[in-house]
Amino acid sequence: MKPLPLLLACLVLSVPATVLADMPIRSETDLPTTRYPLPDLASRLYASDAFARDTLPRLRADAERLLATREIEDPSIAQRLRLGLAAIAVLQARPADASRLIAEQRAAESKPQLRAIGGMVIDALAAADAASAAPRCDDGAVRITQSLATANAEVVRDEAIRRYGRLQTASVGFHAGSAAMLVDAEVRAQGSIGLLSGLLLANMAMEARAVPPCRDALAAALKRWIDDSAHRPVDIWPDREPATGDLTGPRPVTVAIWESGFDATLFPGQIAFDPADPPDGIDNDGNGVIDDAFGPTFDVHLRPTAALLQPLSPGLAARLGLQLALEKGLLDLNYADDTPEARLAAARARDASPLEQVEDGRYSEELFAWMHGTWVAGLIAEPAPFVRLYTVNAIPFGNDPEPVPMREDDIDRWVAALPAIGARLRGADVRVVNMSWGADADEFARNLIDTGSETDPSRAKTRAEAMYRTLRGALDRMIRDCPDILFVAGAGNSNQTTAIAGTVPQTLGLPNLLVVGGTGSTGRPTAFTTYGGAVRIYAPAEGNRVRAPGGMRMRASGTSFASPFAARVAASMLAVNPDLPPARVIEGILQTATDGEDGMRLIHPGQAVRWARAAR
Repeated sequence: MKPLPLLLACLVLSVPATVLADMPIRSETDLPTTRYPLPDLASRLYASDAFARDTLPRLRADAERLLATREIEDPSIAQRLRLGLAAIAVLQARPADASRLIAEQRAAESKPQLRAIGGMVIDALAAADAASAAPRCDDGAVRITQSLATANAEVVRDEAIRRYGRLQTASVGFHAGSAAMLVDAEVRAQGSIGLLSGLLLANMAMEARAVPPCRDALAAALKRWIDDSAHRPVDIWPDREPATGDLTGPRPVTVAIWESGFDATLFPGQIAFDPADPPDGIDNDGNGVIDDAFGPTFDVHLRPTAALLQPLSPGLAARLGLQLALEKGLLDLNYADDTPEARLAAARARDASPLEQVEDGRYSEELFAWMHGTWVAGLIAEPAPFVRLYTVNAIPFGNDPEPVPMREDDIDRWVAALPAIGARLRGADVRVVNMSWGADADEFARNLIDTGSETDPSRAKTRAEAMYRTLRGALDRMIRDCPDILFVAGAGNSNQTTAIAGTVPQTLGLPNLLVVGGTGSTGRPTAFTTYGGAVRIYAPAEGNRVRAPGGMRMRASGTSFASPFAARVAASMLAVNPDLPPARVIEGILQTATDGEDGMRLIHPGQAVRWARAAR
């Protein structure tokens, strides 16, 4: 790609202010439409003196203006504004401003772990004046020790460990890979970035420049706390599993994985066949595909296929072994697991060239989407041999390896496919559908911009909201048309209320839909889980042990993995009492759950199964 004219680096493109300028900001699409041109890809520019000189001051001025003049109802946007401004303050040698912003953000947080140690690394780098020519790294280590000294380990341990992992990888090269993965597509399509993308790059630049000189001192302070046996809380979840006698004589239960595909070879004897198109060499259902025998399967462009697992792009296929090892290593670092893969990932993050790590980032998103369905399927089926896995591959977003465009015609094709998908679910006697995904207007607007499908942010917002309304109505109708099937959805990882997040299917409020939030090992809500009125039950979402395609074991976090935990509980209840309708399954899960913080309910698999047996 040829660089854009350097003149653009001196310009800021913006849409004139509208009468809505004083309205509350409830989503990303409510933000001002200012764009910040870049003369080259973000992965090449983010840590440069030119970016610091030409772009950071404009980002700072606009973010400060928003915080001072607009009511921001979306807490995740307010968080990104403050943390981005704190990162800029560190880069601009304004440590007092950085610490003030961190204190303001902690005071605004709803999650106790973020109130205690949110922004801890930025705060420590501010204390060390780490971006200066003579950083005081010991002062930064003292700040970390002080932050953790008064913190409850049961509340903050997962977040402390995650920050330790981030310290291991921060470098110019590693964050070049992150910028390639998260921002380069937007720059390729538009030649510019939005405010939130710019603040994300500011955070990357701050870590890339400020962490390496102080890495050892800050990591040592964190590691001392992590290794202290007093800071290892008890995992409540193993003791909640059903006893051996609770699941005697279970009947097979068909569970659909609505994802982008999974590796069926990992589940011998547990794959459900679809009577609508048995494997007989004939296109029985007339959809143009022969023997899509395991359920309705589409590729990421929503083209019918018989593939149970999405094919890899040639680039990822050629480097799959390395990419898998790096992904496992980065996840291991997030949990302070000292494994060969963790050491590989840390060494590559510090020593490999930016170009090499841009390639790592280029394929990371594609790999994640490729693995995700298998992770989910394993959490449901591996502990429950009575489960029969059915597939619904019908998600028109992902990377191939670049972001797949999602426009009105894609939504229309998705919507047109939903009635047939519902009919096939019913015909295959599917009892539970796991949906570890969600869609919202912000996501659609970002895709329109990132893929070059739209150049004007205001038009992107209008188009995205219409696409969202179309999909919302169609999903609502499809789930209503399957009243005998329980749909289980992960709440999301936005640290917002469901009302603010507004994702579907999570906010549909249907009687056969169960929305699941995420907890850590102690049963407390994770820092990332979406929460609020639509979330009816909580399940483990931190460090879940999963298998990737091919069988590599690793750990992953997110409500994507709380949802299949709850789906497995529902399947276990149906295995001992097949006559339970969805409303009764939900009733049993809620009645047998235990109380958590702030009125949240923690799922109890053993008690739920015993309830189901007693209800026969």
